[in-house]
Amino acid sequence: MMRTNPPKDRIKIFNARLLNWSKQFYRDFAWRTNRTPYKIFIAEVLLKRTTSKAASKIFEQFIEKYPSISELEHANEKELEVIFKPVGLYKQRSSVIKKSTTYLIDSFNGNFPDTFEDLIKIPSIGPYSAACILSFGMNIPIPTIDSNGIRVFSRVFQNNLGDKPSFNETLKFSFDTFPKKFHVNFNYGLIDFGALVCSYRGCKGNQCPLRNICDFFLKGKTQYFFSGG
Repeated sequence: MMRTNPPKDRIKIFNARLLNWSKQFYRDFAWRTNRTPYKIFIAEVLLKRTTSKAASKIFEQFIEKYPSISELEHANEKELEVIFKPVGLYKQRSSVIKKSTTYLIDSFNGNFPDTFEDLIKIPSIGPYSAACILSFGMNIPIPTIDSNGIRVFSRVFQNNLGDKPSFNETLKFSFDTFPKKFHVNFNYGLIDFGALVCSYRGCKGNQCPLRNICDFFLKGKTQYFFSGG
């Protein structure tokens, strides 16, 4: 299906409602407070293949022990494995952290680069994590698109994007539509909305503030709706 852009007034409604929803249902995780590129990076390592709840249990402990790249440089992998063990993949996370730390020190004097192209060269940092570091850690406007974002965009704008748009198609679409001035709130709102309302299990139907502009909802696929929390 050829991608088409929806009317501008529909995009404005989508952005306004998502931002309003995010104010009410914002999830206050520790890595969302006093944000820095380093904190966002650590959060992204912790969040891979685990839940936000699980990551929250060790994030503050980790930041307290290793508050910056310079302290992390002197940690050994065994020490890191002990901290990471409760969230699983502890050997993998420890190895990735050390490789990334070494790369940042050798290539950028321990600082995080401020371009997408440079960030994705860092071990373990892919397109999504790079966007998170830029938007949340550096206040640089860029959409953060993960599986939640793809799901929300592909449901609300199904007639424009098709049933199963690729990551690149969704990213291009989001660049054309997201509110750059409010990118942090919008990006966090998109993540939370995809987790709480427009989830992989289905959507909350009549509880959804986007229902009267959502192609998925308006098609009446009620087998994909649920009322639970």
